[in-house]
Amino acid sequence: MERAKFYRHGSKMVYHFDFSGLNAEEAHDVAHYGKNVIAKMPQRSLLTLTDVTNVNYDEKFSAISKDLVQHNKPFVLAGAVVGVTGWRKLAFWAALKFTGRNNLRLFDSTEEASEWLITFEEAC
Repeated sequence: MERAKFYRHGSKMVYHFDFSGLNAEEAHDVAHYGKNVIAKMPQRSLLTLTDVTNVNYDEKFSAISKDLVQHNKPFVLAGAVVGVTGWRKLAFWAALKFTGRNNLRLFDSTEEASEWLITFEEAC
């Protein structure tokens, strides 16, 4: 599965979910595959990067996203998201502020997100 896989950044491994440009059915397949891989990992061991560039964020994709976040929560040390734009970016920041989560951030590029992920792990 090319859209849900590990990649190396520096000395760390990052699990990448690439939902960019996918419809809900395709996104479901990527999420399902990734959940099966992640379920085999130790808790609080994963760095994840999720790309939602050009995704039609409808009710179906929203449900897929929520299910994926809930499933992955015990396994993720830190997560980064790229591709969030407009009012969704403001809503995302507000939700993070409200929940007090510091292990999930938005970025404008995959490179910025990858750099933050590997430094987050080293700081913990």
